[in-house]
Amino acid sequence: MQNDYFMLMGDSLNQWMTREGPPPEKQLVGVNWRQRPVFVANPIKLRIRTGVLPKEPFPAYEGSCTPLLSAQAKSLLEPLAISHLQFLPAEVSFESGEVQRFWWLHVCRSIYCVDKKRTKGLFYSPREMLAIGKLVLDEHALAAIPLERRLIFRLGELLYTILLHSSLVDRLRGWEAEGFKFMPVEEWYHPDFIEDYHGP
Repeated sequence: MQNDYFMLMGDSLNQWMTREGPPPEKQLVGVNWRQRPVFVANPIKLRIRTGVLPKEPFPAYEGSCTPLLSAQAKSLLEPLAISHLQFLPAEVSFESGEVQRFWWLHVCRSIYCVDKKRTKGLFYSPREMLAIGKLVLDEHALAAIPLERRLIFRLGELLYTILLHSSLVDRLRGWEAEGFKFMPVEEWYHPDFIEDYHGP
């Protein structure tokens, strides 16, 4: 089970985006917005810091590691009918003055599945982490949940961390969607954090 999951990582396309106005998450209406569907009255405003338009399907990443998708990328994900994904409208301004519509991918399901005994990390409370050095998943907790409900989800203990099942990663890689970057959970670690902190 540990080997079945990947972390969704930001890549160089992170550098393309800057915010206009308040951070996008501040525009998402609802308490604990990362864990529930949300409504936005107006498109989220973002700006590209270069005039070059990236190749389709252009998923890019804002600072919270939430994918920003083109209409083409959205059209690839929508047929999967994953109930806990939302595509929120975003308007991206380019240096040329052109404004294009993209879609902010909101993952609104979280699962508490950290193996607290084997994970290297800083726990704020039994159910909340401040940082992770080495993540080990609780395979029993995941096995109790049907696969379709855990294809993609936020880590309950650290909500800005998004995990994807290998079957979904294989699909995304097959589409050659530029901007997506994945790291196997088994391989991910923060060496400085592990050296400085040896777990709870």
